[in-house]
Amino acid sequence: MKSGVLLLSLGLVFAAAGAAHASLLLNGNLDETYQQEIVPGFFLPKPASWMNVGTRANTGPYEDEMSSESWAGPAPTPATANDMGVFFKPFSGNANDGAATGHLFQDVAGNAGWRYTLTGWAGAEPNFLATDAVIALEFLDGSGAVIGGVVQSLMGQLFVDNGQPFDYKQYTVAGVAPVGTATVRSRVSMIGGLGNPAGGGQAFVVDDFELNGVVPEPATMTALALGAAAMLRRRRK
Repeated sequence: MKSGVLLLSLGLVFAAAGAAHASLLLNGNLDETYQQEIVPGFFLPKPASWMNVGTRANTGPYEDEMSSESWAGPAPTPATANDMGVFFKPFSGNANDGAATGHLFQDVAGNAGWRYTLTGWAGAEPNFLATDAVIALEFLDGSGAVIGGVVQSLMGQLFVDNGQPFDYKQYTVAGVAPVGTATVRSRVSMIGGLGNPAGGGQAFVVDDFELNGVVPEPATMTALALGAAAMLRRRRK
């Protein structure tokens, strides 16, 4: 019986090697929206299937850190049917309320040992003012704790002129999910946003994300299988 369970478990591990998943995100192009109440009686659209968390350093959580806008995802981002993008609002941070931070993220089920790649588009107007803007691929365990991943700052490239609206560029982060991974998080964030005293255009905009997952190489699969076998043996001692 033990050997039958072991063989079944090993078979499931190797069976995973025959599959790879693409486009793991729901509403990756950010075109589908819902209406979010910002203050009582006032609503703005935000991207469906994504979570957003906004806070200001002094006053805490708030909802007006971002919104979905038709003007926020122009070419060179892919043209899509409803073609919405997300507009982060650094000027919602100020001296009284404190600097503004906004996170937009989506979690999907993950597999330890798989290599995940997140791509997405980001751009900014010349007077965007913030401590940082990042794209992140994070791996979470079953309790929701981050146990690995890659966080890439965009600030060094956002203002490099490429002749496109918002100087839009595509960014990529990738990593292998560590042992214990239950969830893969795709995230983009504005951190420490403030209104620029110089005024002018201050938008930080993002659009069109894709998350791909690829099964490990055979050597990695063998290691995972041996690990699964060892776990089974320990449980039966």
